[in-house]
Amino acid sequence: MAGERKKGRKVNGEGSIFQRSSDGLWVASAYVYTASGRLERKRKYARSFDDARAELVRLQSNNDQGIPIPDKSMSVAEYMEHWLAIVKVERRLTTYHGYESVVRLHIVPSLGTKRLDRLTGADVRHFISTVRAKCLCCTNGRHARRKPKQPACCRPGLRCCERRATARQVQYVHAVLRNALSNAEREELVMRNVAKLVKVPTPKYKVGKGLTVAQAKRLLDAAKGTRWYALYVTAATLGLRHGELLGLRWQDIDFERATLTVAQTVARAAGQLYVGPAKSDASEATIPLPKVTRRVLEEHRRRQDANRAKTARWEDHDLVFPSTIGKPLEPRNLNRHFDGLRVTAGLPDVRLHDLRHTVVSLLLDLGTPPHVVQAIARHAHVDITMAIYAHTNLDAMRQALDAIEWKDL
Repeated sequence: MAGERKKGRKVNGEGSIFQRSSDGLWVASAYVYTASGRLERKRKYARSFDDARAELVRLQSNNDQGIPIPDKSMSVAEYMEHWLAIVKVERRLTTYHGYESVVRLHIVPSLGTKRLDRLTGADVRHFISTVRAKCLCCTNGRHARRKPKQPACCRPGLRCCERRATARQVQYVHAVLRNALSNAEREELVMRNVAKLVKVPTPKYKVGKGLTVAQAKRLLDAAKGTRWYALYVTAATLGLRHGELLGLRWQDIDFERATLTVAQTVARAAGQLYVGPAKSDASEATIPLPKVTRRVLEEHRRRQDANRAKTARWEDHDLVFPSTIGKPLEPRNLNRHFDGLRVTAGLPDVRLHDLRHTVVSLLLDLGTPPHVVQAIARHAHVDITMAIYAHTNLDAMRQALDAIEWKDL
């Protein structure tokens, strides 16, 4: 439009950035490919030159990686394919596979044929009701593998599972749709995020109970003499997550400074073992190494060096807790060992993750400031830290209530 530009700048010779005289907004402009294969000019608006430059870089980066700009008339299914391509580049692999599963099993079958810009709150509300009502064998497509004369809704050789999605699963499906539509809103493909118009009840999460010091010692005593002992000591004294323990490398431990850095995690995603970055920015942190943990890890390293020298098939990944040949350890193998360990220790209801809660509750019992405990546990918010403590500290609450002297009752 004539007279629209106030001043313009070229960035790296590709695309352009200019400021509109009408309202002072900065405009990033570039030619990119759309989902239909057409080359079109795309504009993004920002309040500063730096923000506009970031938008231009994002446009060009997505275009270079083969991620097309969606057409405004595209269907929900077409948009979801576009959005997942962005997620795959920008998020962890485990996050991508979780989102992809929801899109494939839930969103596309129910909403895929609808035009994205015509999606309504009523559509989303009906969709969520369908997710709640549909049995899981139908949702997961097990009925497609049925024998010819079996009813449509059944597993091979069995009747319908009659299982429904949990409140947590329903909330997750809604969250994935909401995230996708938030991105569509940012890309100006929809006027508003209609998924936000539909409220889904927040499920009540079961917070595992922490162990007492005596219980933790029983567990560690049962682990002595096994190659897992150092792992359980690290879990009990530092509160590392399951995947963080398996992803820990020797280069992440500074024995001289007595520190440990959480940098990567091991998880299983889409049937494959995956080594990736820590859960979040808050999770990726350096924490002090207690004396007992340092001593146990030093002993563990000496034993590992000796085993490596005797193992011809050893693959060195610098892992602190690898498999018997040095490769990343399968999480299910650790779970199986812990199942036997907790029975041996006489603690059948304990989970491995409860050791993490134990660290939180014991530190707060000692009077450690909540923000310090939050930093050690690497929780994103201190509310999470205190929620765990409130759940695990029933004995302290009971003692406090019993201390009240009720006379003449």
